[in-house]
Amino acid sequence: MHRSAALAPFIVWLASRDPDEAARRRHRDQVERYLRWADLDRGPARGRRERYERLLRHVEADPAAMNAARTALDRYAEFQQILALTAVAD
Repeated sequence: MHRSAALAPFIVWLASRDPDEAARRRHRDQVERYLRWADLDRGPARGRRERYERLLRHVEADPAAMNAARTALDRYAEFQQILALTAVAD
């Protein structure tokens, strides 16, 4: 899936969930970074997030940045779960 096709619906959904624009921007930036990395990842889809977080631990020394990435990815995972449940219902 093209990155913008994955990111745009997430941004719209996030706007309905979080009134804090700065937080939404941080989440969007983190998720976009993850999706860019995922485009290049050649491993199986299963475990992709764990591989990404492992990579971040190696390159990101700041615990606050790691926490921000995890929070954003948790939001994205929540969005993906909603999409999956909606697809099953259709």
